[in-house]
Amino acid sequence: MATAYRAVEASAPGQLTLVERPLVEPGPGQVRIRVEAAGVCHTDSVTVQGTWPGITFPRVPGHEIAGRIDAIGKGVEGWNVGERAALGWFGGECGECEACRRGDIVNCPNQTITGITTDGGYAEVVIAEARALPLCQMI
Repeated sequence: MATAYRAVEASAPGQLTLVERPLVEPGPGQVRIRVEAAGVCHTDSVTVQGTWPGITFPRVPGHEIAGRIDAIGKGVEGWNVGERAALGWFGGECGECEACRRGDIVNCPNQTITGITTDGGYAEVVIAEARALPLCQMI
């Protein structure tokens, strides 16, 4: 069984580096996706160039991800290992702010943003909040 995976990370503003990272299990409410495709979007430049306010390095860019779930964290329901899933910009909401309490999760000021506040899809695997995954109806 693999104990590491490869990723392309922004290690400093304007610097992309191919690295090997330890493979970790998803936490509660999370899944690990084996990336099969990752889009390259102009918005990824805010990660690569370090222009997103408060971004920390290293960070793996990429918020357009499709793949298959290969591990499931505690408490995740409705998803199975082997299922196709996708992950986009919206990586989850805090559930506690005023916007979330109104049901307006898109305007949560504490959102998880794939490839910016958490590592994204320029990698062989990505950890994602299960609540943020759309199901891909593809074989």
